[in-house]
Amino acid sequence: MPAWSPLLVQKIEIHALGFVLRKLQLNRHRDAEVSAHAHDCAQLILYLSGEGRQTVGGRRRHARAGDLFVIPPGTPHGFALLGRSRPLCLVLDYALKPPARVRSSHRRLAAGTLSELQALLAHVPRKGRLRLSDYSAILAVVARLLDDPRGEATPPVAGVFGRVQPLLGEAGPLRQVARAAGFHPDHLTRKLKRETGLGLRALRNRWRLERARAALRSAGSVADAALQCGFDDPNYFARWYRRQTGVAPSHFRAGR
Repeated sequence: MPAWSPLLVQKIEIHALGFVLRKLQLNRHRDAEVSAHAHDCAQLILYLSGEGRQTVGGRRRHARAGDLFVIPPGTPHGFALLGRSRPLCLVLDYALKPPARVRSSHRRLAAGTLSELQALLAHVPRKGRLRLSDYSAILAVVARLLDDPRGEATPPVAGVFGRVQPLLGEAGPLRQVARAAGFHPDHLTRKLKRETGLGLRALRNRWRLERARAALRSAGSVADAALQCGFDDPNYFARWYRRQTGVAPSHFRAGR
């Protein structure tokens, strides 16, 4: 039996600027420990929730939400659980063309970047054949994972995004947000995608997700967190949160 439960698996081959994506997978760890093993392709492993000890090439590192590991082909790596919540990890199998050396590395993603990735993953089908429209979300995931980390702490605040950012907390329909910013919704989404890589809906989901996480950390219950975030129905809030992140809000609270 596999040591993890795959929640999303897409075996694909996308070529972009020398980067070849072979597979994108979302895994919930099943076992408390995964012995060292290796692959013939390079891997990116991003922890989305939970906590563990990631071993890469004999070196152990504490891993939690936001930790990104680059694992070269043939490099042994394993895992051991820390805490009660079994980690949820995004795994990308990839290669470089022409063949080039992949260096082992580890870094932490900014909270905003992690929220963006989770919002983008919500638009990737869990199974079945991909449509052409699905590729933009997948490429956006890859782009955010490969971004220069020095740029993560300074998200754009000028331009169109600067006009929209204060409106993301509005509870009305997206068309009202667009009108308040002075644009038609479709025109605004195109401008935002050119400027930030995300459309209006994804940006508002990211804003809501950040607020939801803060509420889940501090509120007495999931229902209280839902009310703090403007959701009248805790069940709808729980479904929305799962769509955005792949995990239930109760699981996030358990691993906070």
